Amino acid sequence: MLLLLSLLALCACAVSPDRPAQSSLGCMRAVRDALPDNISDARAHCLAAGGIAQRCSGVEARVSAAGKELADVFTSGDASWADWRADRAGMRCARELSSQGDGGQDALAACCAQAGF
Repeated sequence: MLLLLSLLALCACAVSPDRPAQSSLGCMRAVRDALPDNISDARAHCLAAGGIAQRCSGVEARVSAAGKELADVFTSGDASWADWRADRAGMRCARELSSQGDGGQDALAACCAQAGF
């Protein structure tokens, strides 16, 4: 238990300078709110999930994607596997770009386009 608490404390201290907000919800909302207008729903999912993975964390991107689709199931939203696939493509793009040392939004946009979103 002590080890887990220590790891959580270390994670809390290692906040990226590019992170738009300290809280998970604030970070996710900041990325979502920065999306361009007039893009398709699938592209928005890819860019949002990838952006959250880049600027917040991969865990937060997965939580955000799953939470959005789960909320759509219980509200009047449109839950779909297509949205989930677009989210996963964005997260995959973020991982690939990170391993290449490129975390820019233009590179993410290009990767999502190449993935068909």
